[in-house]
Amino acid sequence: LWACNGIDTKQFYPTKREMTGKIRILIEGDCEATHKNVDESFEIVKQLDPNRFEIWYMSYNATPKSWYRIDRFFHRIPYEEVADVYRQCDILLKTSLLESFSYPPLEMMASGGYVIAVQNEGNKEYLENEKNCLLIENNDVSGGIKAINRILEDENLRNTLYINGLITAKKRDWSNIIEDIENFYD
Repeated sequence: LWACNGIDTKQFYPTKREMTGKIRILIEGDCEATHKNVDESFEIVKQLDPNRFEIWYMSYNATPKSWYRIDRFFHRIPYEEVADVYRQCDILLKTSLLESFSYPPLEMMASGGYVIAVQNEGNKEYLENEKNCLLIENNDVSGGIKAINRILEDENLRNTLYINGLITAKKRDWSNIIEDIENFYD
């Protein structure tokens, strides 16, 4: 038995991405925690054209490693500001190998962005490949690059991911799951 996690869609409200100009990719996680696998995300974005892609990194605990290519770093930002960071980015690249519940993909979907992720125990019950995200395999840098390019090149895919991402987030809004959570604890 488990209780479903939720999200405040009033705080994480969507903004439709235009996908023009410089594409902003967000990487989130503690790079000092091996299971967060943040290095893999940076291996992927290292291969991207810096004239076409801007890389933002958000971490509460760790600071970036010297070899990371980062255009903007967010360290210990207040939770009230997190949704604004998501809304300013186009794609979340999340390569964690282990999570109890992986909030960043849900937060990115709720804010209207696109998710590329490695499936793990904390996201597998709500991430659906080709429906609300693109899933890549662990240690597949070329697969990560291909996923980024698919989102850029395929408007129908973007529309599918956008709509289903919003549906996924709406189903997880606290107002829609509070009764189930209360029943779980009764």
